[in-house]
Amino acid sequence: MEKKFFSAVLILLILFCVSDFNSLAASYPDTVRVGLNYGSDAVSSVQVNAEKGLNIGYYGNNTFTLLYQHNSNKPVIIRKDGYFIRTENGIAEYSPTEGIPSAGQAMGPWHLKIGGTVADYDTAKSIAETYNKSGIITYVAYDGGWQVWAGFYPDKKSAENDIPVVRERLGVADISVLPETSKRLVIYDSAFNVILLYGGENGYLQVHPKPENNPYILTVNGKRYRNYIEIRRYTDSDLTLINILNIEEYLYGVVPSEIEADAPIEAIKAQAVAARTYTYQNIGKYEKWGFDLTDTVSSQVYNGYDAERPATNRAVDETRGQKIMYNGKLAQVFYFASSGGMTANVSEVWGSEIPYLVSVPDPYESETARNYIWEKTLTAAEIKQILFRSGVDIGDIISVSAEEYSSSGRVTVLRITGTKGSVTYYKQDTRLIFNLNSQKYTIESAGNVVVKTADGSLLTIALDGRTVVSKSGATKLSSSGLATASVIGSGNNIRKISMSSDVYTFSGRGWGHGVGMSQEGAKGFARQGYTYDQILKHYFQGVTIE
Repeated sequence: MEKKFFSAVLILLILFCVSDFNSLAASYPDTVRVGLNYGSDAVSSVQVNAEKGLNIGYYGNNTFTLLYQHNSNKPVIIRKDGYFIRTENGIAEYSPTEGIPSAGQAMGPWHLKIGGTVADYDTAKSIAETYNKSGIITYVAYDGGWQVWAGFYPDKKSAENDIPVVRERLGVADISVLPETSKRLVIYDSAFNVILLYGGENGYLQVHPKPENNPYILTVNGKRYRNYIEIRRYTDSDLTLINILNIEEYLYGVVPSEIEADAPIEAIKAQAVAARTYTYQNIGKYEKWGFDLTDTVSSQVYNGYDAERPATNRAVDETRGQKIMYNGKLAQVFYFASSGGMTANVSEVWGSEIPYLVSVPDPYESETARNYIWEKTLTAAEIKQILFRSGVDIGDIISVSAEEYSSSGRVTVLRITGTKGSVTYYKQDTRLIFNLNSQKYTIESAGNVVVKTADGSLLTIALDGRTVVSKSGATKLSSSGLATASVIGSGNNIRKISMSSDVYTFSGRGWGHGVGMSQEGAKGFARQGYTYDQILKHYFQGVTIE
């Protein structure tokens, strides 16, 4: 009895462990979906080719169904089934609400379906070729089955008017009008002959390199990518292009886009692990568009196959699968160009508290790195215009001052005063409002003065609106009153300070938000002999690399 009980418990434990392992494994997928074009950046057409040809089909019910094999290295053009004008200069999209352009051949998303469904592509192609001899241009369509369609009509009336002519020439009675939808895609060859019109109801169109392609890559609008792409149409949007590939191969295109390939190898490895962790942490972030991450700084910069370099591929391979963990969970990972000598606590930038995203010294950054030391000058008029564009109107600018600095030297409170009032910005907005390289800056202007606070730190403040104590008592300074104010500084030196300024110079250090790993700092650590895991554990306090 005891042996049977022990065996049952052991089996349950094994099943629990297997189930738990499978659950854990499921949280780290093998592939990632990268949005190349979407939303306002979506495209009305895409050109795709591969050296040894393409397989074109659709993905639905977790299965890829092949529709057409393109056996040439010449490109295919895939466009939405919409409203276009074809001229000798090419094809351009137009809006039907504005009327049909007078020049060129109008092409629209209304079609005629001729006959019923047939067995396969070759059968439909043969029928279409026979019909074409009658002077009626037809083509193969797949819409839940193989069919033969005719016409690209700009409206329903045009399609209906053609039915008698088509019936007479082809001798086919079964002809119906197919209205426009937001799902169809048209596939052309390089001479703009229709290869296939896909109805879009069965799944999302995918374009794969044929298996004989080595390397397994395709070219999308002139740029090469590993694996394959998916093309989606959404209502009120052009084509969404998604590159689907193995995560490690995705990192081949990310790492050299985020850090130089000639950087020290341990710094590149640190970047690879950070980028991999970021990828896993953000799987599904853009689910509404059908992908995980973008190929821009909104996620991580990804430039595909052409960006790959031997050194960065090596760094990815030698850290394969490794991630930054905190208390057994994926860490939230951020990185940036340079810190200016000390990284930021996450609370200084975004207001949250995360135990491993704290401010740490960055002693090995190179001061010769690009934008490590920077300066930006804005006039009062330019500042007024920037604020106005953001919906803030405080009149003519009187003063701009950094009211509070964090312990890492970053501006956390920025006050701007105008003739109609003032506005205050906090944390990362103190950088973003003026598109500055970092939050680590001082402001130089005629209307500001630097003072030492009780704790010994320096503070840049604007004189306008301040209450001061003089021999005549408390006085509120105003640019509309006094032109200058006298200030006693160190050594009892008296300085006359102008009450207002027309020019503000922001002098700063570092580039980026400052939270997490400094890429310039990682290079410096690597040059000092630190390994990639040591580098990561410095910037992300208390983490493990697993």
